[in-house]
Amino acid sequence: MISDSLLDSIVETNSYELLSMAKQALMIIGPAFIATLLILFILKKFVCIKFRLFIPITIYVLILFTLLYYLGSYSVIKSDLKRGAYKPAIGVMRKCYSAVLANLAYILVSYTTTDIYSNSHEIEKFNDAVLLPPNKPDNDLIVFIMGESSFVNRYSSYGYHKQTTPFMTNIFSQNGGCIMPNSHSAAAFTRDSIPMTLSFNVPESDDNLFNNKSIIEMAKFNHYKTYWLASKRQVIQGTFNTKFGFIARKSDVVSFSEESLDIGLSQLLEDTLQKDDAPPKFILVHLRGSHQPYEGDYDDIDKQALPDAEEYDLTVHHTDRTVKALYDVINKYSDNYTIIYTSDHGEIVNVGHGIGDNVDQFLIPFMFISTNPRYNCEYIESFRGESGYLSGLMNKYILSNLLGYEIDQATLNKEKGNDRVVMPNSTVRPFSEILNKH
Repeated sequence: MISDSLLDSIVETNSYELLSMAKQALMIIGPAFIATLLILFILKKFVCIKFRLFIPITIYVLILFTLLYYLGSYSVIKSDLKRGAYKPAIGVMRKCYSAVLANLAYILVSYTTTDIYSNSHEIEKFNDAVLLPPNKPDNDLIVFIMGESSFVNRYSSYGYHKQTTPFMTNIFSQNGGCIMPNSHSAAAFTRDSIPMTLSFNVPESDDNLFNNKSIIEMAKFNHYKTYWLASKRQVIQGTFNTKFGFIARKSDVVSFSEESLDIGLSQLLEDTLQKDDAPPKFILVHLRGSHQPYEGDYDDIDKQALPDAEEYDLTVHHTDRTVKALYDVINKYSDNYTIIYTSDHGEIVNVGHGIGDNVDQFLIPFMFISTNPRYNCEYIESFRGESGYLSGLMNKYILSNLLGYEIDQATLNKEKGNDRVVMPNSTVRPFSEILNKH
């Protein structure tokens, strides 16, 4: 069965990512559809069942999609579908007709319910773990760089034999910097991972996404100007009707690079800092990173630096250059900054992500540097869980502190002791199970 999250990602994405995500689904849906047609042809040709092949199939599909569309649109049913609760509504169909009909039906229903992410009003309520009032900000500039599909074992900063990340090694090995070992994402899909970084969303429920202020809204409340900067191929299209777009559009400024490659983001950041030099600022930089297809995520400079490397390693090298370029701009415009670089999830190299329970799609880098001595490696280490890993679920708490908010220690300890991840099939499992199975 194709995972719910993969089908949701096909709907909640842009044209650049649609093809790569749809390819995984088509590997199952395509052959199954062809096999269905072949069986019907055999029945007609050799079993002498008399029916018109094309017309009945067309009628059945039209009836199915019409019914599903009105189910998704009808106001009474709509109340049951809000906040993504449409999954149980077609659960039976997913079990009985998992190859073709159920997947197409799920995509349609998912599409008709994306308006749950269209509300642009700011949320008033803080999460219960946030202690108020916040302190006066002591970071003029916070830059959170979110990579994409970055598998930590392909980083030379973490011991990989090819020099894929020499710049990041130098940057985050300086005084005030740290290259954190043993980090993992909270999910294997962008649509699930980013909301658990930038809001108080949890693996078990999306309720906090809609009920509590996001990190961006918390930054604005404490007088930070907020920016969402992203690669051209990470554009949030149309009305921002995506799960993480729901958070992004709360930013004061949402801007996308005109260049396809991530290296162009340094110019976008410089333009941003030139236009508005009033601190403090919270800036989210969303990279294209190493998302499939890999051939569009690097250039000739990367190939010259690593002439014998495979494509995935070249994309990591390009990310390294991008982070260096962003770092240089930050240093040019600020002497009171904190930078975090991590990734939304890992990657099963040359396969993808959001597939099965392979641990590679969860293993990510986490690097940190701050000019503020209060925020050092020991500070980041304090968020490490009992499993020995730094979970992506801790990002929201780290960012809250950087923005001037204190977090209830009992809640934090409880979360650190409950290290779990959202699996591609939308189940929630302890990370230790995934790690030990590897």
